[in-house]
Amino acid sequence: MIDRESVGNTISGSVTGAVVQAGTIQQVVLSPHAQRDPMPVPRQLPPAVAHFTNRADEMAVLDQTAVGPEVGEGLPGLVLLTGPGGVGKTALAVAWAVKNRDRYPDGQLYADLRGFSVDGAVRPHEVLGPFLRALGTPPDRVPVELAEQVTLFRSMTVGKRLAVVLDNALSAAQVRVLLPTSPDCLVLVTSRMRLHGLHAEGARFVDVAPLPPAHAEEFLARSVGSERATGELPQLRELASLCGRLPIALSVAGARLASRPRWTVARVVAELSNEGQRLGRLSVGGDASVSAAFDLSYQALPDELAQLYRLASEHPGPEFGAGVAAAAAQISEDNAEDGLQALVDVNLLEEVGPDRYRFHDLVRLHARTQTDADRDHARRRIGEWFLHTMTRANMMVIPIRWRVATVCELYQDAPARFASRQEAVEWLDSQLPNLLAVIEDAVARGWDELAWQVCEALWELFVFRKHYPEWIASHGLGIEAAARCGNEVAESRLRCQLGRAYLDLKRFDDAREESEKAGLLAVQVGDQRNESVALQQLGLAAEGLGDIDAALDYLGRSLRAEQELGIERGVALRHQRIGEVLFGVGRDAEAATHLEQARSVFANLSDSRDEAQVLISLARLDSRAGQVEQAMRRLDQALEVLSGLGSAVFHADVLIAYGEISHDHGDLAAARRYFSEALALCQDVDGPLQERIRAQLAALDEAPSD
Repeated sequence: MIDRESVGNTISGSVTGAVVQAGTIQQVVLSPHAQRDPMPVPRQLPPAVAHFTNRADEMAVLDQTAVGPEVGEGLPGLVLLTGPGGVGKTALAVAWAVKNRDRYPDGQLYADLRGFSVDGAVRPHEVLGPFLRALGTPPDRVPVELAEQVTLFRSMTVGKRLAVVLDNALSAAQVRVLLPTSPDCLVLVTSRMRLHGLHAEGARFVDVAPLPPAHAEEFLARSVGSERATGELPQLRELASLCGRLPIALSVAGARLASRPRWTVARVVAELSNEGQRLGRLSVGGDASVSAAFDLSYQALPDELAQLYRLASEHPGPEFGAGVAAAAAQISEDNAEDGLQALVDVNLLEEVGPDRYRFHDLVRLHARTQTDADRDHARRRIGEWFLHTMTRANMMVIPIRWRVATVCELYQDAPARFASRQEAVEWLDSQLPNLLAVIEDAVARGWDELAWQVCEALWELFVFRKHYPEWIASHGLGIEAAARCGNEVAESRLRCQLGRAYLDLKRFDDAREESEKAGLLAVQVGDQRNESVALQQLGLAAEGLGDIDAALDYLGRSLRAEQELGIERGVALRHQRIGEVLFGVGRDAEAATHLEQARSVFANLSDSRDEAQVLISLARLDSRAGQVEQAMRRLDQALEVLSGLGSAVFHADVLIAYGEISHDHGDLAAARRYFSEALALCQDVDGPLQERIRAQLAALDEAPSD
């Protein structure tokens, strides 16, 4: 007769087939020949996902942890797979454990910790009891007290090679008591939360992201069949994108197609293209529901964080920072930053850089479906935050520019928001997708005053960075908004700004058309400032079209208008333009007079950027007169200023002048060096500048060698 107590004490009893699923034992069979039977080898992993698709990068991290130095330091290997609901954390953990079962001859343990279940998380003893029985402890020898269960589990895992999958963990404390002792074990934890406390246990943290595009398409192709997928590859790619490449959404879409063989992929694409219906279409039928996956995370948020989640989702652009979130929720930036980090910790938000966050597309849709009466106000506050912040940036970039919008008056005596002109330009450039989204959103909602003001405030960015497609598209919307407001001054200003883009692009007929419209509007309302700008641009358009007399006439009229208005910077700019036109037709003495007047005024105004640009023109005059050394000194002065503005175009202007003067005076090697450097700077600049530099380099290639 077998002594049951002796068997329990030597931990040699046999328990086979114990499976922990949601804290319950599915099967326990006691052998009547326990002393002769081998120790049980638990195989508790759930079945692998049918359409699991390549997760090579994450698999490599798990491989490294399984054999890495952490394993030999007395602690079990520990990996936390973290990501939003439905991203495939469990599938990844199970797939790796199944693939590597031979590494762990003592078995695999699995428990769903139900961290986000509506019924509450599993308590440690509900997991440890089944684990102990699965490892051979007779049911009547499993301790009742948690502390004793932990001690016994640690004793039983000494020297073992086990893989332990702890799914849906809620906290580090919930995991900590379930860690085996042996350094030859590997524990895979999945959680929607970043369980920072596991760092003390040597955890490696792996972010599980949506599938890469190719793998998401492969996932769908496996679901619907290769023949069907091959016939609609473009639609399959679009479907993967509409699903946000999120495995749970791909599963729902794939299942709908697989169960309806007469449906085309294009039909499901058409259904999901409606943003208002997308989440609902991906949350019906079967066990998988995208909304339900997100609901579990959302419902666990405290009220203040839930409100931040809802209102920050109203941001119309792709990425945002704490300032946007603070404006949306009407809280301080410090509190907003803390809240955003908390949303990152529960994987409802992605952190993509310093003070840069974004929602997954489907998570954003989920956040927007949650009821909040303050939504429209939040979106308006976001747009106004951008207007005010970009205005403060602009005041750093071009401090004395005249603006139609009066927002700048609020900040005349305020401390600078940005440390330098270059920092302000970089910020504006980084926000361009958001600013365009704000304009589009404002126009769509009828917030025309906001739309045209944000459009006007894009001037500094476009002058410095030359994003011509965005310049033209945004000003089409801004002009429409200003016209609907009946604000002729604003419309005139925006048409002048659009005309400047056409001048840069050498689309002189378009520049003339916009400038004429701007001038007519300005005359109708007695707006002499916009009229003067329109006259200047008509002069530059006439120069581009070859009518020098008309160009000088327009520019002269604009100069007199600026003198009457008493705007010193405007007077200097007109002298500069007149001087450049005169230089272009060889009237050097007259050109020098105007350019020196412009330089003197800019110097008195401490306008170093405009003064540096005049120095380039004066250097070309010096070169033509044979005063090469003086020309180079002027360019050196200009380079010192323009190279530090954060504008590749302004920097390139100086280098081009260096190259032209070097070429004119026979130093072809230096010319090539300057032109090549200028071209490298302008790789990302739209417009004709690159063509001009390439033509100058090509001319050097054709020049006869000595």
